[in-house]
Amino acid sequence: MRKLFRKGVSRWCKAILKYGLVLALCYWVVDFYIEWERMAEAREHRYQESKKCSQKLAGMEHVPILGGGLLDRTKIPGFHFGSSTRDGLCIADVLEGSFWWTGTELRTEYQESGKEPPSSWGHFNVAARLYTRKPSTEPYNMGYQVVDWPEELTVILKNYPGLELWLDAPPPSIKNEFSIKNFVIRDWRRRDGTPRVIACNGLGSPAKEVLASGLSRKDLLRFNKSQLESLDFGDLDAYCTVGLHDFDFAGGDARVGTGTGSLLGAPIALQLISEYLSRSIITGK
Repeated sequence: MRKLFRKGVSRWCKAILKYGLVLALCYWVVDFYIEWERMAEAREHRYQESKKCSQKLAGMEHVPILGGGLLDRTKIPGFHFGSSTRDGLCIADVLEGSFWWTGTELRTEYQESGKEPPSSWGHFNVAARLYTRKPSTEPYNMGYQVVDWPEELTVILKNYPGLELWLDAPPPSIKNEFSIKNFVIRDWRRRDGTPRVIACNGLGSPAKEVLASGLSRKDLLRFNKSQLESLDFGDLDAYCTVGLHDFDFAGGDARVGTGTGSLLGAPIALQLISEYLSRSIITGK
């Protein structure tokens, strides 16, 4: 009798466990579906809000940006901006465009559209974050955080006026693995006096043209100081970047893409680009 009773209890327990697991699975599936639907509705809502925002700003000459400033679109023909909604406000938050540096003047890619620019011109692509900058005395916590560098570790580049290498050890040295590709802009400093940098990470690329040039990062690490002073990249155009912490203007900051083929004149060109973008920002309204 007790055996029959235990068997009956066992069957009931197994049945309860089985159907309990089925019910739990059903509950999880339903809950997942409800959450998926909620997320889909939220995405659709954000998309519609973004669409309305873009349409609203498309017809405006003076577009609001984060912090209360305005972007004067008439001052930046050919540039593209992105929009978003922040705290219920429709604003432009990113800006993208490109420039050519002729060696004597700055021109937008829009001005030169349909033309074939000379190979000697430098090219700079700007991807900016838009916001009204506020005065600050806080030191930068990225990039070089010193104003000066030891003379024996400073390489003044004869073929690239205004650019220097601030090395970590007398060349040649493997200790310069990172500093050998960072070109310091000597005369256009950040607000705290620390230098801006053009980081040419493309010199470490495995691309054939870089390796064949004899001017890759690995090659430069074998150069002595005199050889580095006479550095000339010629036709090599390994990619370089100016980071957000090294490029600012009245309406935000930007990442600027360029190449070693554009280093000649880059210090002047970058400063003029900053001034060009700043003229498109209206503050105090």
